[in-house]
Amino acid sequence: MQPQRDLRGLWLLLLSLFLLLFEVAKAGRAVVSCPANCLCASNILSCSKQQLPNVPQSLPSYTALLDLSHNNLSRLRAEWTPTRLINLHSLLLSHNHLNFISSEAFVPVPNLRYLDLSSNHLHTLDEFLFSDLQALEVLLLYNNHIVVVDRYAFEDMAQLQKLYLSQNQISRFPLELIKDGHKLPKLKLLDLSSNKLKKLPLTDLQKLPAWVKNGLYLHNNPLECDCKLYQLFSHWQYRQLSSVMDFQEDLYCMHSKKLHNIFNLDYFNCSEYKESAWEAHLGDTLTITTLPPTVYTRLANLRANGLYN
Repeated sequence: MQPQRDLRGLWLLLLSLFLLLFEVAKAGRAVVSCPANCLCASNILSCSKQQLPNVPQSLPSYTALLDLSHNNLSRLRAEWTPTRLINLHSLLLSHNHLNFISSEAFVPVPNLRYLDLSSNHLHTLDEFLFSDLQALEVLLLYNNHIVVVDRYAFEDMAQLQKLYLSQNQISRFPLELIKDGHKLPKLKLLDLSSNKLKKLPLTDLQKLPAWVKNGLYLHNNPLECDCKLYQLFSHWQYRQLSSVMDFQEDLYCMHSKKLHNIFNLDYFNCSEYKESAWEAHLGDTLTITTLPPTVYTRLANLRANGLYN
C-alpha cells in the first residue's frame, strides 16, 4: 500500500506544480479587457458621454473605431495612449473642450482614415500638426475657434479627400494648398463656409480645375462686393457647380456695412458673365485667332482633368 500512497502523492505534487506554473504564466500575460466607462463591441470602443477628463488607458491594440466624443477632454498630448493603435481607422473626438493638440499626438495612430475634431476649442492649426496622418481621408474641424491656419498644417497628407473648416474665425486660408494640385492632390471637398474671409485670390480661383471648384464652399463669409467676385460665382453658377448651386441664398458679400446677395448686385452695374462658344461640324475648318480669357480658363481646366492636351 505504501508504494501506491507515494505514487498518489507524486501525482498530487505534479498537479500542484502544473497549476502553479499556469497561474504564473497567466499573470505574466498582458490581458486587455474593455476599459472602464466604455462599451466594447468586437473592435469598436465607445466611451462617449462619460464626462472623461482623460483618455482611458490600456486601450486594446486591436481597436478599429474609438469614440471619445461628448466628454471633458481638454488636451491631447503625445502620450495620450501608451499603446500603438495600428488598427485604428476612425477616431471621434467631437464635442469636447480640446484647446491643445501635441504635434506628436497622432504618432500612435499612423493608419487613421477618419478624424473628427469638430465642436472643440481649437484656436490655431500649427505647422505639421497632421503630418503623421498620411493615410487620413476625412478631417472634420468645423465649429471650433480657429483663427490661424499654418500653410504647413496639412503637409504630407496626400490621401486627404475632405476637409471641413466651416464655422470658425478664419480670415485667411492658404489656398495655395489647392492651387497647384501637389500639396493635397486628392482633395475634392474644402468647406470654408461661415468664416471671416473678406478677400479671395480671384485670379487663382478662376484657374482651379472644375472638380476642385465644385467642392470649394465659400458661402456665409463677409466677402467684399465687386464685379470680379460676381463674375466668378456667375461662372460657377452657369457651370452648375455644387458649391454654388447648393447654397445660392447664402452666398453674399459686404458693401457699406450691409449684406448683399452676390447674384443681386444691380447697383454695381456688373456685366453678366457670358460663355464663349463656337460651333463646327465634322469636316469643317474652324480658325480661331484670338481667344477670350474665359476660353483659356476652360482649356486649362480640361488639361487639368486630362481631357485636353
